[in-house]
Amino acid sequence: MALMKRSYGGIQPCIKAGLFRIRLPFIHFKISPPEIATGLMNACTSYGALAVLTTTLGLEPEVAWALVVLETALYTCNWLFGEPSICGWITPAMAIVILYLEGFDPGVVRIQALTAVQLELALLFIFLGFTGLSKKLNTLVPPAIKAGIVLGAGVNAVYARLVEGGAMDTVTWGCLAGLAVVFVLMFSKRVRKHMETNRLLQILGNYSFLWAVLAMFIVGGVTGEFHYNFSGEIIKVPDFGALFMAVSPFSIGFASLDIWISAIPIALIAWVIAYGDFVTVQQLGLQAQRDDEYIEFDSNRTNVICGIRNLLLAFFAPYPALAGPLSAPYCVATYQRYKQDGRQGMDSIYDGSGTNIIFTVVGLFIYPIYEAAAAASAAMLVVVLCIQGFVCAQICFDLAKDKLDQGVAGMLAGFILARGGGVGLIAGIALYLLLCDNNKIRSDYAGNKEEQRIEDEETERQLKALKEHMEAAREGKLAEEEAKK
Repeated sequence: MALMKRSYGGIQPCIKAGLFRIRLPFIHFKISPPEIATGLMNACTSYGALAVLTTTLGLEPEVAWALVVLETALYTCNWLFGEPSICGWITPAMAIVILYLEGFDPGVVRIQALTAVQLELALLFIFLGFTGLSKKLNTLVPPAIKAGIVLGAGVNAVYARLVEGGAMDTVTWGCLAGLAVVFVLMFSKRVRKHMETNRLLQILGNYSFLWAVLAMFIVGGVTGEFHYNFSGEIIKVPDFGALFMAVSPFSIGFASLDIWISAIPIALIAWVIAYGDFVTVQQLGLQAQRDDEYIEFDSNRTNVICGIRNLLLAFFAPYPALAGPLSAPYCVATYQRYKQDGRQGMDSIYDGSGTNIIFTVVGLFIYPIYEAAAAASAAMLVVVLCIQGFVCAQICFDLAKDKLDQGVAGMLAGFILARGGGVGLIAGIALYLLLCDNNKIRSDYAGNKEEQRIEDEETERQLKALKEHMEAAREGKLAEEEAKK
């Protein structure tokens, strides 16, 4: 039950603070029971980066658990500051970040390097959000460079997880079970063509990664690849003090200047990858709009909130998957239910997204979930990154406009794989400038501007039509109430 109610067709009650729209549970939105289960499912998927935390960063398992809990707890910034979406990682960037970190000696220096990347990304998000320049920066990046960054992230994600001696060789059956389930449910035309008419397949498809995790748990346990050691504790609170001592720059110190400089291209790459999610978030919301609620979207606010999350993580819990604007499976599922079930099923979109995020955090304190995820963490990371590899390859070919773009993208991806994200970005830009004449460069820039103009005009058209439709709906509602009187 929420204390404050919205008028028909209005904006959900909030406390306005500049860009932000502050909403508190039970006051500005209520708990939505179906999203309790969804949130607990999301808690399972939050452990997908455990293997990176314990291997690449060298953290103790309990410290890694505390880091995941804190990172996920910061998802609450989304609904607290006014975002209607369910946020998540910048997952494709994780493989590039890992490759960058593995260029340093194991230990403190890797955590310092990660802090540098995340802090630079945070400042970029915040600057672009407050100035409104995110679209301008995106326009300046040629299609070939965007395609190469995305392809490099995808190919590197798959390569890093499938190299000889990795998880595919040590927990083979668990990996294969997870990959088979998630690829069939997420990408198979044989299955997805029936999802619009089959409710069971819709549920399986919407939470495909969850079913993959469950398949991993079962197959890995039955084959003896995963060794579950349950302590018997049900609810447990992490030792956040130990986490801060192990990873916070206020405890271990900040990186040297050369690391800060080398981190800049990685932060830029992460932002380029994340940009597409800002557009996706708004489009998902526009497609889900109902007559009874007007949902506010502001890409500048989204940038700033992502910046705040990355800033807090950089100072207290640097995280290799970084903090992005969208967790696509859970966001899509919540928006679909919001649209289909109406006000009786989900009064406000903030009921759904807020409940989902709150119970995602609650689920992380259920210790047996962590213990199972810890045993399967290597296989979970294989599945997460192979999904990203597949999706990145699809996106890459959509971004490239011609054969030259495809060639530059392939070479940039190769440089990322061989030499890391920093060298890859510099090499890709150099190759682009070397191979393209002035006409091609001007054409790419003009094409980016035209795409941005079309996107802006379409968004403005949708928003205008939505306002007119909702105004008519409100007037109709008032007429009905007047007739009843």
